[in-house]
Amino acid sequence: MKSLDRKSKFNIYSGFTLSNDDVSVISLLYTPLIGSEALMLYMAFNAFLERNNLKSESLSHEDFLEIYSISERKFLDARSKLEGIGLLLTYYNKNDNSYIYALCPPLTAKNFIKDVTLGLYLFSKIRKETFDFICNHFKIEKIDKTTYEDVTLSFDEVFESKVSNDETFEKFQYILGKKPNTGIKIKDTGFDFSFFLKEINHDFLETGVTKNFENQIRHIAYVYRFDESEMISLYNDSINKSELYDYRLLKKKANILFNYKRNMKGPILVSKNEDNVSYDDLISYIESASPSEFLESIVPNYPSSYLDTIVEIYQNIALPRGVLNCMIMKVVKDKGGEMPKLNYFKKVSESWIKDNIFATVDAIKYITTAKIDNNDSSTNNDNGGFEEL
Repeated sequence: MKSLDRKSKFNIYSGFTLSNDDVSVISLLYTPLIGSEALMLYMAFNAFLERNNLKSESLSHEDFLEIYSISERKFLDARSKLEGIGLLLTYYNKNDNSYIYALCPPLTAKNFIKDVTLGLYLFSKIRKETFDFICNHFKIEKIDKTTYEDVTLSFDEVFESKVSNDETFEKFQYILGKKPNTGIKIKDTGFDFSFFLKEINHDFLETGVTKNFENQIRHIAYVYRFDESEMISLYNDSINKSELYDYRLLKKKANILFNYKRNMKGPILVSKNEDNVSYDDLISYIESASPSEFLESIVPNYPSSYLDTIVEIYQNIALPRGVLNCMIMKVVKDKGGEMPKLNYFKKVSESWIKDNIFATVDAIKYITTAKIDNNDSSTNNDNGGFEEL
């Protein structure tokens, strides 16, 4: 086993927040294989993470060993077990003798038990009675619905597609549709699918007329309020180079047609029981989207350097992720799709902090009225101004 320089420093990173289910899985399923000291090390690393950026402050191994009263040998042994079982990645920089520990999420209970390696090792490690007890702990009791009637309202019974001229929402419309709910049902689209089928060439359908194809056509017609003639035209325009129907082309052509006919960027979803559009889903998306997912919603096909800059922003600016994402959105849009470097965002963040922008909802209101001056030269750095790409 390699030795450890007690004076060496380390930082801890994570790309997820440990849930109660994760803790149960690690405690009951992983611990019999890795031991209690490895469990303690994993939970200790997680405890050092800051909630706003999931990164720890720099800490020496000596301080860590003293805090948890653990020997160097036991620390290395526990660390190697976490690495081996897939819960930890370790990186070493020989130039400054420092480490990075990246926490990895545990498997779900179902996937752990079904895993050819882990499930088998767990079964062989503990008694059958104990194994059965642990498995039963994670089982979810099925609901007996035999005497009940499903009265759940369908999607179109609650919502309708409506074109809105609300300026604030238009500025965020490009985020909509990035995380579609694949489980929605539409009972009545008001679309004559039988007529549509009679007028199209079925030879372009690789798998024939399927329920999935019908749903695609009905949903597009419902969302954009297209009639049968418009959908027939869109279908004919969505044949790819292989002479096959392509749903991606259909969606693209549908949006182009909508822009042309209504001179709008896209439809929005409103509740039939409400007069105003709810921003709850938008706020949730801004606060929870991964950096790559969020970037894709702003700049499709973005350069990889943009993602590196976002990670730097999360690590170096002490504002909630939702606020930072709004800031990134505003700056990139005002810069015509270009991503300035970290120093620029630091200066922008100082202005936001002065204006008490600390919540996502405040940031949304702020960026629909505030304007970032691209020619601001009042702030100096090594390049005589904001550092650009």
